[in-house]
Amino acid sequence: MTMETGTMLGLAHSLAVLTYIFGVLIQTLPLPKHEWKAHGPDLLWDACVSELAIGVVSTIQLAVNALSSLLQSTIPGPFNSSTASFAVVMSQLVMIDAAIFLLISAVNATVVLVPIAEILARMLGSISNACTMAIVLWSTIYIVIQLFPAVWLTLYELGICFFAMPFRIGRKLGSYLMSGSIVLAVGLPLMPSLAIWLEGYIGYQGFLAQFQEIMCQIQSNPLAVAKLIELLPLAIGNLMAAVVIALIIFPLVYMFMLSAISKGLARLMGGSSGPTLTRFVLNPIN
Repeated sequence: MTMETGTMLGLAHSLAVLTYIFGVLIQTLPLPKHEWKAHGPDLLWDACVSELAIGVVSTIQLAVNALSSLLQSTIPGPFNSSTASFAVVMSQLVMIDAAIFLLISAVNATVVLVPIAEILARMLGSISNACTMAIVLWSTIYIVIQLFPAVWLTLYELGICFFAMPFRIGRKLGSYLMSGSIVLAVGLPLMPSLAIWLEGYIGYQGFLAQFQEIMCQIQSNPLAVAKLIELLPLAIGNLMAAVVIALIIFPLVYMFMLSAISKGLARLMGGSSGPTLTRFVLNPIN
């Protein structure tokens, strides 16, 4: 356990003890309104839950590391390393972006094809912008993937500190920090490998499966090569669609899924909103 970890957990323990003391005081002191005593058991329970969260930090850390390694090793595809998968993703996006730029530039260089170049620029400009945005997004994701293993536990412990605050002042924020750190620590390293697997799956179904079938037909009937020529434009379109879906659309959908999982886990950790300081002072239980 590092000094930073010990400091964070010590602060969380102090807040849990303070919450417990508030609960004891509310139950024992002769308060003007008897209804306020109903908050005492809630505060005592919150203190016990916070202490339990502090006690299982090492278990959570081991579980997250084990689950992340298990999922990473079970992803189908040629790459089990997020770094290798990320390199493939970036190389493909950069090549697509460069190819679109060179295509438009080459057509612009020919005077006869200038009208076509304007149409191509309008058609491919949005794809080029999407590729550029995807490059920025994947670069950001890669930086986070490299940094997150060193900081997710700190974020989780910071969440415990907010969670342990008296009267559940920081319970919602603490729950989100705890759940978000766990979900991102497990889910983010899987994204590049899943994107490569998805691209390969869509590309195989859209192009390689039909290509293999036609090649088998050509061996018995050479005239079937005409069918292959007819298939090429559609095949190229399917391959481009596979790249766009897997490398541009998928990361946005995947981040939304991680956000939804984090939100659901935060609600599970935080439970009901319970008594807050405002409710305790202004609107006690009747």
